[in-house]
Amino acid sequence: YSTLSLNACLLRGLERMYDSNMCWMLMHPTSKFAVAPEEDVVHLNEKDKMPPALMSDVEHAFVRSSDGNFIAIDRYLIQIKEINRRRKATQVIGVLGDGLIPLTIEKNEKGEESIRTDLKCSYGSDQSPAKVILMNGSESYHETYYTNGEKYNTPFSTNLNRFRTLLILCEELRYDNSLSRHPPLILSSDDGKFHLKIGSSFARPIAQPRGGNLNGSSARVPANQPSDDEDSKKKVVHCLNPIYGLKDPKWLIEYLEYHIAIGVDHFHIYNVDMHSPDVQNVLETYRNWNLITRHDWSGKASGKYTTRITYEHAKWAAQTDCALRSRGIYDYALFSDIDEVAMGGDEGLTQALDMCEQAHTDRGAIGCSFNSNTVSSVFTKLTADEEVKMKDKLLLERYDHMEVKPVCPSNCRCLGKNCSEMTRKYHYGRQKYMVNMHDLTIPPRPLWTHAISGDYDEMDRIMEQLPDDVFHIRHYQGHWLKNRNLLDKMEEKYAPLPKQFIDKLRETIFKAPLRRSYEKAKEDFSSGLDWITPVERPAKYHNNVLLA
Repeated sequence: YSTLSLNACLLRGLERMYDSNMCWMLMHPTSKFAVAPEEDVVHLNEKDKMPPALMSDVEHAFVRSSDGNFIAIDRYLIQIKEINRRRKATQVIGVLGDGLIPLTIEKNEKGEESIRTDLKCSYGSDQSPAKVILMNGSESYHETYYTNGEKYNTPFSTNLNRFRTLLILCEELRYDNSLSRHPPLILSSDDGKFHLKIGSSFARPIAQPRGGNLNGSSARVPANQPSDDEDSKKKVVHCLNPIYGLKDPKWLIEYLEYHIAIGVDHFHIYNVDMHSPDVQNVLETYRNWNLITRHDWSGKASGKYTTRITYEHAKWAAQTDCALRSRGIYDYALFSDIDEVAMGGDEGLTQALDMCEQAHTDRGAIGCSFNSNTVSSVFTKLTADEEVKMKDKLLLERYDHMEVKPVCPSNCRCLGKNCSEMTRKYHYGRQKYMVNMHDLTIPPRPLWTHAISGDYDEMDRIMEQLPDDVFHIRHYQGHWLKNRNLLDKMEEKYAPLPKQFIDKLRETIFKAPLRRSYEKAKEDFSSGLDWITPVERPAKYHNNVLLA
């Protein structure tokens, strides 16, 4: 390739063109992934960064409708199987998107709502009516789709329960396997006021076998199991909510290694920004092991859709995208944030997965919810002498004290006089959840934050509540405690992670190539967490930390 063509590829990456990754691959046919440009062939200034499109494994379509009020994340091939049918699952063409489309929401005499749209799907010469699946909550569809969140200057999902993340199914279209290049999928209204064309590749579930790194070394075997036991365990994908602002790679390394140790097989990571070069290097290492899939979820890639004004950087769209890419190839999908660590006791994920599977068999439950418990010791600002004593501890060892009981209304909801009883279900307890991915008779739907949906009556029917001693989330956050001046008054308890998993972390982290990145980060960064500013706390909290 000439210098001119190399620079043309770079410009495509900078402008986030659809085929930028493919263009970069053509220049490096021996590499499975995009490779940073060499200075002697591509004219980069020192201040220039690697284009996000070339540092990701998934470039989403992010196509706007003609009126600008709707964005299509991607078009998908969705595996769906009819109940009581022996035939194989069929592939339904669908679109995940966010925003306003032509809809009619009607109520019958019983007050039950139905959704109708005049949108049509076109794919080549084939056409199909569109079926729309909205997020649902405790209010009516009309309120959550049209009325809520009016103060926000955006057509997309926002706070205040504005649910506009949705799925569009084109059930009568048939995907043509014989085509090497597929015609665009077109969504249009009868009156011509709404039009959208998606020409990107179809997203579909693709298994991620663990492979060697770019230098051809042997495949990495996860620490939680021997290689010949791979087929006997339930396969779990971790759908991480959009990530931004990471600079110190120590937390990322510990986070990924810990979850691999307890039973996670693969991670989908939605990158809102480029993080730091150190974090990018770590992500590249895990990508070389086929342990993560990186998504370009940046504001530039999405035409400013994934910015802060859309609910938590378009979290609901990211979760649903991950689920659609995981149907049928994983047993369960776990949904949580980068500051939340899953805690399943000495058995890791095993007992929680068994309980979820049993609930699915017994009563048709399609997911499991679990509580969030606050690790409050992240806020304890240590003295210089205390920092020296802690220098050889992992971050997951350092922060091992958590709240004795939740604080209402931040982490629970009081019931009865003087809060004699409480509930922690769903958003009241900041719960997170996992969803069954292997049963293809479960219809696809947009996913909410603290449960599959915000309709609690429905969730009580289709989700299993896991007790804390089986599974819960450790939340390395607690701004509500800080903001309400409770950090000096609350009770903390010693609650370390299981020793066998910490030992596995140490064994893996302090081997090449992670050791180099981890040791460098210990020199270059503080011992804290990027998103926490520690504060002075009374002596008893210092004693708790140092006695652990």
